[in-house]
This record gives sequence, C-alpha cells and structure tokens, in this order.
Amino acid sequence: MDGLEASVITPSGFSRHELVRLMVQSLQSLGYKKSAQELEAESGFQLESPTVTRFRECVFKGNWGELEQLIEKLDLDPAHAVSVKFLIREQKFLELLEARQIKSALVVLRSELTPLNQNMDRVHTLTSYMMSPSAEDLRQRADWDGANGISRQQLLSSLQKYISPAVMVPENRLETMLKQAVELQIKNCLYHDNRNTTNSLYSDHICDKTGIPSISRQVLDGHTNEVWYISFSHDGRYLASASADHRIIIWNLETFEPMQTLQGHSSKVSCCVWSPNDTQILTASYDRTVRLWNVQTATLKSTFQRHSDAVTCLGWLPDGERFVSGSEKNLFLMTLAGDQLRSWQFPVRDLAISADGKLLVAMGGTIIRVISLDDMSEISKLEETDSITSISLSKDGQHLLVNMTFKVIHLWNLAEGRVIRKYSGYKQGRFVIRSCFGGWDERFVISGSEDSKVYIWHRENGNLIQTLDGHSRAVTMVARSPTNPTMFASASDDHTIRM
Repeated sequence: MDGLEASVITPSGFSRHELVRLMVQSLQSLGYKKSAQELEAESGFQLESPTVTRFRECVFKGNWGELEQLIEKLDLDPAHAVSVKFLIREQKFLELLEARQIKSALVVLRSELTPLNQNMDRVHTLTSYMMSPSAEDLRQRADWDGANGISRQQLLSSLQKYISPAVMVPENRLETMLKQAVELQIKNCLYHDNRNTTNSLYSDHICDKTGIPSISRQVLDGHTNEVWYISFSHDGRYLASASADHRIIIWNLETFEPMQTLQGHSSKVSCCVWSPNDTQILTASYDRTVRLWNVQTATLKSTFQRHSDAVTCLGWLPDGERFVSGSEKNLFLMTLAGDQLRSWQFPVRDLAISADGKLLVAMGGTIIRVISLDDMSEISKLEETDSITSISLSKDGQHLLVNMTFKVIHLWNLAEGRVIRKYSGYKQGRFVIRSCFGGWDERFVISGSEDSKVYIWHRENGNLIQTLDGHSRAVTMVARSPTNPTMFASASDDHTIRM
C-alpha cells in the first residue's frame, strides 16, 4: 500500500492506519488471533514491527541483554534512554536476588545500576534488599511479586511510557478510549444516578430527572424558632437539628417523629455533630459552651467552657475521643475528658475535618486555613475575595465548597489552592447559608437560599439543574444523608426541616 493510501482519513477524521492497528490489537486481546491476522493482511497495516514484537518477547522472557540492544532501534528520546535502562536493570537485579544469585545481583548493582547515576535514592533502597534472608522476604520488603508474578507485565507498562505510541501502541488502547468516552458522558450527564449502571456501547449515556429530588416528602415541625443546623447520624437513621430556641431535637427518620429533645443550653444552639459511633452528640451554643450528650438517654455528660464568646462550629476526630471547636477568637482541640491539646488564636466561623482525620479546614473572615492534624502545622492559607459564611468538605478531602456573602459559592481545589468552579443564582446577604455536596459521587452542589428555595447545580459544569420550593422563609442549611446520596434535608428560618 503506498504512502498516499496509508494516510487516508476516515469520514470521522481519524487516521485509517491508526484505526486499523487499534482494531487489530483489540481483536488479539479478545482472543481472535486469526481475525487479527486477516485484518493485517487485508489492510496492509501491521500492529507492530518485528523489533517491537521482539522487544515485548524479551521483556516476558527476561532476555535483558538483548532488550537493551533493542532500545537503540525504538527511536527513543535520548533523554529517556537512561530511565529505560534503569528500569530494565532494576528488574534484572531483583530477579537475580530472588533467585539467590547474590554475587551476580551485586555485580548488576555496582556495575550497571550505579554508573547510570539515576535515582540514587532508589539505588540505596535496592542496596538494602541485599540483606534479605530469603526470596519471600525480598518480595515482601520490595512490594514486588517476583519473576513469576506480574512484575514483568508491569515493567513492560513502565517501559511503554517512554516509547512513542506510534511505534508501540499502548495496551488495550481501544477499550481505554471507549471507557474514557463513557466516563466523559457520565461526567457531563446532568442527572446521573449511580443506580443506572448500564454502560452499553450501542447508545450514548443519559439519565432522566428521576434521581433528582423535586418535592419535599416530609416536614419535621418541632422547633419554636429558627433552625440553624442539621446533621445526619452516620448510619442515616436519625437527624439532629439545632435551633435558636436553645434546643436540639433528635428525629427518628423511620417515623419522622422526635426521638429525644436535648435541653440545657441557655442561648441559641449553633451546631450539632454526631460522634463516629452515633452514641453521642456534641453541641455548640451562643452561651459560650460546648456540651456532650448521650443520645439514647438524652442526658448531659459534659460541659466544656473554654471559649469566651459564642461557639459557632464543631468537628469530631475519627477516634471519637477528641474534637475541635471554634469561635470568633479561638480554635481548640480537646479531649472528651476536658484536656486542651492545642489552641489557635484566630477567628473561626466554620470548620471541617477530613474523613481520615488528617486535615482540619478552618474558616474565619476571608481566610481559609488547612491544618495538618498529624503535626498541627499549617499546610496552606487561602484567601477569598469577600466574607465567607460557611464551608463544606468533600468526602475525599480534596475539594471545599465556600459560601460567600455576595451570592456565589466557590469550589476550591485544596491541593492546587485555587477556585475551580463557581455556582450562582441563589440569594444570600443577611444570613449564614450552608451548602453541601450531594448525589452519587458527590455529583451535585446543593444550597439553601434567602428566597426560601433550595438550589441544585451540576458540580462539574456549574449548570443549575433544579430549584425546590416548600419553605416559607430563608433556607439556611442543607445536609445530605450519608447512606442515601439522593436524600437531603433542608433547615429554615420558618422553624421547619424538610426532606
């Protein structure tokens, strides 16, 4: 086939040569070897050259000397040649050591790996493996499954990163692209529901609106003043609500009736959070105290009086023995026994703790601080453009929702320290509004609003996809169920909670 025909472009704009090679590879991986050979013969396009085929065989057979000779024929970037040799010789060293050919392994380490002057930290680690008393100990220490495992397949995958895909087609390339296409469709699906698990290649992925709440099904009416904070138990069976009426109500979500009422605060209750095992609740109040309650008996277990002003936020650590509380002047890390482990002198309006207990995110004014709970160091300090009213941390601890006083919610990437998305359209100005992630894979952003509505946006593209009516006054907080991602509750200044 001449060069002109080989460069023909398909109607969709793809190279015919590339498309055929991908189909040949896919046929081979599916076990249709004869069909793959016939397609190569009919099209005149070979999946790979004899050199690439031999290169692959040498990896799986452990022919290390010939493998290095073939490198010169693969048109590698000279800058990558040393890295490729390092990977090959590292595998060679480990296999010799596994076979207990200690002297030969030492020769590879001294005469082949060290002279490359590449990744010397890794060389030092490999040197330490010389002390392994057995092959089994070596495999465990090196987190390596040996010559008879998948290590050679993994080596091929690592080497392929340095070889042009035009020379050596990446493994399972067609399936990889199909998977990426489906994932992109799901990512951009406005109403995606993980219960829709069909990934047929015959049609585009699409979900209807049935997975998005459209009306409130229950109204919880028991408070006599504004409801400021709501929190689901970790098992999803109960909901705690904190109110300006000085009380906390524990609601049974099977009967939607109050199970317990916690009374004892002398002022407005600003926050309530469940212990990791759901047997206790911490509450914070404008009476400057934090209180610990037994959920089943509704009895007060402890009162903590460290703060000198209204306590606005709380968070449990995963061990269930420590907690963090914040106010306009201080942030305290405490034990349930009342011991102060750490304090910070800056204003805190809201806080969040990552699920693994490693990160504390604290907000006050326009400043967001990310603190390591391992060594108490400040990892980063982020600054917003206007006053912040609340924050909400994603389950993976990588993204943060930030509600602003000027009617916009920012989505921060904490690792990159930047705003990556904005959500607008809701009303905020006078009240503290608390938003949350919602839906399967936290695909939505949900927020209350001063116009008495609940707003739902698509997290990735920022499109507003639903507004919910029902409340008669400002909706100050929304919270999602931890066991049913499509269920959430909203709290309002109309004294009610809707679900």
